[in-house]
Amino acid sequence: MIRIIFPTLLLITAVAIFYFFTNPTYQETKKLTVEKKSYEDALDNSRKLQESRDKLLAKYNSFPATEIDRLERILPNNVDNVRLVLEIDRMSSKYGMPAKSINISSNTDSKKERDLIGKDNKPYGSINLEFSVEGPYSNFISFISDLERSLRIVDIESISFSASSGGIYRYNIRLKTYWLK
Repeated sequence: MIRIIFPTLLLITAVAIFYFFTNPTYQETKKLTVEKKSYEDALDNSRKLQESRDKLLAKYNSFPATEIDRLERILPNNVDNVRLVLEIDRMSSKYGMPAKSINISSNTDSKKERDLIGKDNKPYGSINLEFSVEGPYSNFISFISDLERSLRIVDIESISFSASSGGIYRYNIRLKTYWLK
């Protein structure tokens, strides 16, 4: 009888150990193996991103500093109202026509922008700048020509003028400039 009971007890004990200890531990090991694989994939992706970043950084550092400055002046990465106003005033003062009545407004003030539905996904923003200058027509043309050749991207939206005595005109200019968000 012991010959039958002892092996049966050992078999029952082995099955119980398998179900209560070995199998849960094995299932946990399988989960940890899957988790390890996901961490290894994330680590590989991280290495690839670092390599890509290093290549781009090396390429960026290969550009001369003067060219990078020019690119930042063309499309700055922030709204630099003061620098824009100073640049416009410097250009206009060069022709004896200092900028007056300067007014800066964001583009979200316009009805067209407020009527848009949804999120603004553009990678750039824009601002409007209104100002006036006074001087002869030839100086105004030279000023506009300088504005056209400046590195900062500007769109002249409107120009209005009024005449006064002596060939001096008052020019009201509205322009739009852009910046990276």
